[in-house]
Amino acid sequence: MTIIKGYADGPFGQLHYETTGDGVPVIFLHQMVQSAVQFRPALPHLANHGVKAIAVDLPGYGMSSTPDHAPTTDEYASIVPALLEHFGLQQAVVCGHHTGASIACAAAHRHPERVSKVVLHGVPYFTHEEMAEHAARSHSARPVADDGSHFNAVWDLFSGLSNGDISADVTHQSVMTYFMAGETEWHGHNAVFNYDIWAAVEEIKAPTLLISNTGDMLNPQDRELAKARPDFEFKEIQGGTFQYVYDDAESWAKIVADFVTGA
Repeated sequence: MTIIKGYADGPFGQLHYETTGDGVPVIFLHQMVQSAVQFRPALPHLANHGVKAIAVDLPGYGMSSTPDHAPTTDEYASIVPALLEHFGLQQAVVCGHHTGASIACAAAHRHPERVSKVVLHGVPYFTHEEMAEHAARSHSARPVADDGSHFNAVWDLFSGLSNGDISADVTHQSVMTYFMAGETEWHGHNAVFNYDIWAAVEEIKAPTLLISNTGDMLNPQDRELAKARPDFEFKEIQGGTFQYVYDDAESWAKIVADFVTGA
């Protein structure tokens, strides 16, 4: 299955995307600090299940243009209408993972006429106190060390998030995308922790699938969200890591595709 790469005009400049397949259009929004590459293992499987997958590099990440300020989550969500215009679509499903899940919620909240369904995996649905604590943390660029130890520091950070259960290949990808984002790598998390996720979730009208896996650090938050919105379809997977799209791309793609296509 051929993956086509391209650029669309967005609110902060060019948006880089990867797309494949025909069928139900789904826009995929990645976690921080990643890029559209996060969904690449799943793209062929999605296409085989009748999905036109559009995985985008969020502004400031991957090969998309970098904003001149730290965007809000609503500003990140404004890329969804821009992508729809580029592809000549009136509506699409929006699927987000971690940071991308917050942005997917914002897209469904702010642009309900453009979002047909929502798929969320690992939603930062923290308490107000937890959000404030995260938002208060300082942001600074990681200095470049003469001996290259800054690479090891970031490697240890990502590999330690799942107690070493993540493969070296996946950790390598995370480290690469982290340094590609440069001094503004913190923008995405800053947007999430200063966002009124509770109001957005309450207002979502589109049919929504909430995916979670027990090995993800956001599994407790997903469970709280499932209680807050019992009308959301809730699919909990046993095990895995916070990089579940890499863990089992084929089964993850089928879960998403079955929901969006009504299979």
